[in-house]
Amino acid sequence: MALDLKENEFLKKKRAGVLLPLFSMRSASDWGCGDMASLKEWIEYLGGYGVSILQILPIHETEPDQVCPYSALSAYAIDPIYISIKDVPDAACPEAQELIDQIKDEISFWRGESKVHYKFIKSAKYKVLWAAYEHFLKTEKSKATSRYEDFLTFHQAHASWMVPYCIFRTAKDSLGWSSWKHWEDNLKNLDKNFLRDYTLKHYKQIMFFSYLQWQLQQQLISARESAAKCGVLLFGDIPFGVNFDSADVWSNQSKYLAGYEIGAPKDQFSEGGQKWGLPAYNWPVIEQSKFNLWRAKIARACEIYDIFRLDHLVGFFRTWIFGPDDEIGRFDIEDEKAQQKRGAAFLEAVCQAANGKLPIGEDLGVIPDFVREYMKEISLPGYKVIRWEKENEVFREPREYPMASLATTSTHDTETLSDWWDSMPDWQRANVWEMVSAQKTDGKVPFNDDVQRAIFKRVMGAGSCFVIFPIQDIIGSKERINTPGTVNENNWTYRLPCETAEFNSTYLNKMRMFKELAQESGRI
Repeated sequence: MALDLKENEFLKKKRAGVLLPLFSMRSASDWGCGDMASLKEWIEYLGGYGVSILQILPIHETEPDQVCPYSALSAYAIDPIYISIKDVPDAACPEAQELIDQIKDEISFWRGESKVHYKFIKSAKYKVLWAAYEHFLKTEKSKATSRYEDFLTFHQAHASWMVPYCIFRTAKDSLGWSSWKHWEDNLKNLDKNFLRDYTLKHYKQIMFFSYLQWQLQQQLISARESAAKCGVLLFGDIPFGVNFDSADVWSNQSKYLAGYEIGAPKDQFSEGGQKWGLPAYNWPVIEQSKFNLWRAKIARACEIYDIFRLDHLVGFFRTWIFGPDDEIGRFDIEDEKAQQKRGAAFLEAVCQAANGKLPIGEDLGVIPDFVREYMKEISLPGYKVIRWEKENEVFREPREYPMASLATTSTHDTETLSDWWDSMPDWQRANVWEMVSAQKTDGKVPFNDDVQRAIFKRVMGAGSCFVIFPIQDIIGSKERINTPGTVNENNWTYRLPCETAEFNSTYLNKMRMFKELAQESGRI
């Protein structure tokens, strides 16, 4: 039977949502970065204004100095920076509380900052969580309590990825974060006898990383229960690749092409193409195993999210790869029919693993026609970003967007709505304004509440099943999440200006507008 998603439950109701990265959320108890308590608080707050989808971007663990969530060291492990310390029962122990008291000034400083200080917050949380873990071992393991048994059950249920991840993290810490390529051969090549002895020798440290994932899972379950009560779907993101220096590549070396990296061909913005620094997949090997590598990723994602975004969808049909010393690159598959065959087989495997949960394809950029044709054929939702939905500078009417799509004003990789509006030439602004208001002007229309409302109303009225607005577009901010092709202290560090109570008083009219337009368009 051919793949067809049109009967998927998530495509039977129109919804309105918000893009708000987890790291950007503020709450009364965070340490300067959004955490699971923040997630729960914002779910409950936004749910009160008719938000039925919350998109949080990837939350996978990254290296201490890495802030980009699309270059993770695991496609399975959640970053421990998102642990809410106050909700870790073992962190109430005197040893952990003493450590917290010693860094209370630093915590206060991080909380007051407008950017996330990942490295320092992670380091501080690890110290406190180690004290909590030791207390857990002393009070729970030593007595073989039911709580300790729950921990072991969690570990065993996720052993397929948890065991290699925990060994990898332990080795990374003990070897000064050197690349696994430089580890001794027995460890680098996953010698079974060596790994057994290594596990026995470092068992306490190895299980610490499992303990962190256990705490995260418990807190996530609590947040998801709140989401279910509020009618909010959690929308996550599965990056196309992982960091070369990741537990995934180390433990699945045959499924990656040694020395090859992925990227994009040259275009009008990049004369030499783009190298992304992420390892290239060995697709023939992955296909021979019936896409088990990706089935496992999807299954894990569906433990966390209700809906998930497949980053760089076109890469599953054909991937632009660079070999050693190659500055030009090529597609890993040249034949179009072969590209179509692989993409279709991949998406079938994804949907089987998703077991009813819905993928959304990130189909932005230069996409061959056959990819979008196939998406339409199987009702796989893609993106409709209003600024790019045009032909000969005539903007498409959002009401004509297909039901199986996601309409939005911006993405995490673009400038915000207000910044885009202010920076475009007058003639283009005139075209946009005519589309959203049916009024002809000279384009000298300043961005204000009326303009914002007109744009939101038009997008809310889209034919798309899903409409999502980045939080910055709702509050009218110019601060962005990421500027592609750049590395600076602003990327991936954005924090909301305030917690929910102050946010509500400051942006009450904005949130009321969102709810009113969502109601008018039948999205509540």
